[in-house]
Amino acid sequence: MATSVREFLETHALHERVSTPSTVGWNGQWPERVEGECRVCNAKRAHRIWPSKVAGVTREWGVYMLAGTCEDCGSSGLLFWVELNEREGWIQKAGQLPAPVGAVVN
Repeated sequence: MATSVREFLETHALHERVSTPSTVGWNGQWPERVEGECRVCNAKRAHRIWPSKVAGVTREWGVYMLAGTCEDCGSSGLLFWVELNEREGWIQKAGQLPAPVGAVVN
């Protein structure tokens, strides 16, 4: 079980729902950095992320896009799409580029 939003983003599989966003430390804020695969460095690196809400008009529900830039080489390309529903009490990773390590790509 992830203990932080950062760990949730770094380790959870796509479409895996986590009940009660508070269990991953959700407090309305996204982490400033996450570890993810950099396509240029071809390695797992720290990325600075910038969130933007792409769907939903209330604080209780929304889809967010988190765009990341590698702190080593400066390239952008790490993306997460996360759906958050505080009203129903869950959060899930709806998409990620590059795909999580070990993910099956069809």
